[in-house]
Amino acid sequence: MKVGILGGTFDPPHFAHKEIAYRSLNQFNLDKVLFIPTGFSWQKDSSVSYKKRYAMTSLLIENESRFEISNIENNQDEPTYTANTLEKLSLDKDCSFFILGADAALGIKSWHNYEILDNFVQFLIAPRPDINITQIEEYFPFDYKIISGEELDMSSTQIRSFITNNRSLTAHLPENVIQFIQEESVY
Repeated sequence: MKVGILGGTFDPPHFAHKEIAYRSLNQFNLDKVLFIPTGFSWQKDSSVSYKKRYAMTSLLIENESRFEISNIENNQDEPTYTANTLEKLSLDKDCSFFILGADAALGIKSWHNYEILDNFVQFLIAPRPDINITQIEEYFPFDYKIISGEELDMSSTQIRSFITNNRSLTAHLPENVIQFIQEESVY
């Protein structure tokens, strides 16, 4: 079984996350994509609890038969590291594909134990409008394939700004996630 792994803070999860997962499924003939919300991120501050980020991610992918969610990073007492998570998943590297945005790809050398990541997975990188392929070639230390398609200019930071400024979210989030954010006063 070929598995894509899409990790992130998901603060909040949005349509671009879902679109990148779809493209990965279709372009690389994956059987499923596993969404892994970060437990305690050592690189990003989030005031939103793991429980709420997990719930929002579940809502984003509900009714999607080839998307699953994992709670493998549900420990909020200490930082969670991708290298540790991939080791715990214990997947076959030949059938495992780590999906990341070009922005994350450029910063991968700052990740804890990044040197061992390619022991566990192959890499699929989604382009971003402000990052060109030459930059990825220069900074990304592993072999990778590019996820093709229109560059997606959407970020969780941008969406949180929209929430703060009472702007419409319907172009970025499904209705069930918007409703959860409102009902739970997430932001």
